[in-house]
Amino acid sequence: MRARVHFDEDLETLTAELYNLGDMVIQAIRESFQALSRRDMQRAQRVIEHDREINQVERDIEAHALRLIATQQPVASDMRRLIVAIEIAGELERIADYAKGIARMALRDTPAPEPALPAEMERMARMAMAMLQKALDAFAARDSATAEMLAADDDEVDRLYECVETMLTHQMAQNPLTVAWNAGLLFAAHYLERVADRATNIGERVVYLVKAQVVELNP
Repeated sequence: MRARVHFDEDLETLTAELYNLGDMVIQAIRESFQALSRRDMQRAQRVIEHDREINQVERDIEAHALRLIATQQPVASDMRRLIVAIEIAGELERIADYAKGIARMALRDTPAPEPALPAEMERMARMAMAMLQKALDAFAARDSATAEMLAADDDEVDRLYECVETMLTHQMAQNPLTVAWNAGLLFAAHYLERVADRATNIGERVVYLVKAQVVELNP
């Protein structure tokens, strides 16, 4: 019994570590997007430098989970939880890479039109961060119903991405002076769209954790 209690505590610690990583990644997205919208190169550089810490936390979580697998001989449900934790940590690390990519767009010294960012792109950023938070909350609560709701959110982000893409390409065609800046925004918008996709992937892993079923929320 004591061994089981200790193992349960280890699982809760792992969940807390994963949730902390998620907080770090959401903050990286927020900071990178603010750096882009405000042309704040110092903020952008901090996001890029902070990515190394995020990578290390992801590696630590993976090592922690693998150590529990090797030493505790977990039953099927616990094994799913450990495997899903490793997979979610990997998704979060990739999302952090997207934040770093957005920050790099902010470092480009190119003239920007007014307003510098379309309102739809700002909404994309808010939705992407909200989706990631929802996915993490669903994991912590083992709430498959909330996880499945991410599919509709992902569809809305896709719609916004199409709007942003159309708007920016039209603006570039009308005014060649916007090409350099808007090309960077297209990359940043794509990264935000990928954040939403990765958040949905986390939702899929939550459904697998709870129901032991493989589902595809964003086919």
